[in-house]
Amino acid sequence: MIGLVQNELIKTFEKKASWIFAIILIIALVAGAFIYQKTEEKQKEDTWQESVQLEIKELQQQQKKAANEEEKGYIGEEIAQKQWYLDEKVNPFPTNWSFMSELVISMKSLVTLFIVIVCAGSISSEFSDGTIKQLLIRPHKRWAILLSKYISMLVYSAFLCTVLLLFGYIISLLFFGNGGFDNKIVAYGINGIVAVSGGEYFFQLFLYYLPGLLMVLTIAFMLSTLFKNQAIAVGIGIFVLFFSSTIGSILLLLTKKYSWTKVLLFPHLDQTVFVLQDKILETITMPMSLGILSGYYVVFMVITFIFFQKRDISI
Repeated sequence: MIGLVQNELIKTFEKKASWIFAIILIIALVAGAFIYQKTEEKQKEDTWQESVQLEIKELQQQQKKAANEEEKGYIGEEIAQKQWYLDEKVNPFPTNWSFMSELVISMKSLVTLFIVIVCAGSISSEFSDGTIKQLLIRPHKRWAILLSKYISMLVYSAFLCTVLLLFGYIISLLFFGNGGFDNKIVAYGINGIVAVSGGEYFFQLFLYYLPGLLMVLTIAFMLSTLFKNQAIAVGIGIFVLFFSSTIGSILLLLTKKYSWTKVLLFPHLDQTVFVLQDKILETITMPMSLGILSGYYVVFMVITFIFFQKRDISI
């Protein structure tokens, strides 16, 4: 089994696309850091507290000169917001952890896309290239061959996630310096902004992203066994990826009328919502949501292995 996995890993990493995806991810991180640095408000003084205090004074002067009550009220809201930063000890300016929690986490969509492309083509490409017979004539059970491919996809996914974490952190240090792990940053929840520990918040977001990634990977892998045509498998995989959030949002709206929609797959693919809230809707907690995902995972894996076991390999 180990030899099969090693062989599949060699095949995966021998493909130029596997490395090109990693390079694209790094380039996207650098470009994102540059844009993030240019578009975010810059710190004016030596410390962020001094900068916020200076901005409050400037706003208070503007408020005195305001032409009407509406303008004064708007400026007053800004002053209250900045005073909240001081009271809660939240740095509103770009830091390495705010960059990690906002831009690096947003790059997870790119990671998922690349994984879908690679996984959806893992089996279907064998049929498209005509190499499936050479693969199955070896003295190994079909399930072992399929499992080795699945494990190699998990390893490649771990590789891309490592690239995202490692280079994201390095780039954040180069552009924004080394902020403390426990330094507070701003996070946006369903009830408005909240103060969170920067490092802890980032790792929670990343950890809660993994169950959805595993499900999308498994769906793409299943599609790869169901379709001999690589383009169809990859196309459907990308379609599922890009429209899953839209479908999930629609289903969440329908749950008020149709309670059975709560157990459908799509609303549960994004577990990161549980970082700042306890439930999806009124009743679905994270353990319940993970239980639903686990049920679908078992079903998809059973379908994948049974179908591949009985698949006609004639080309």
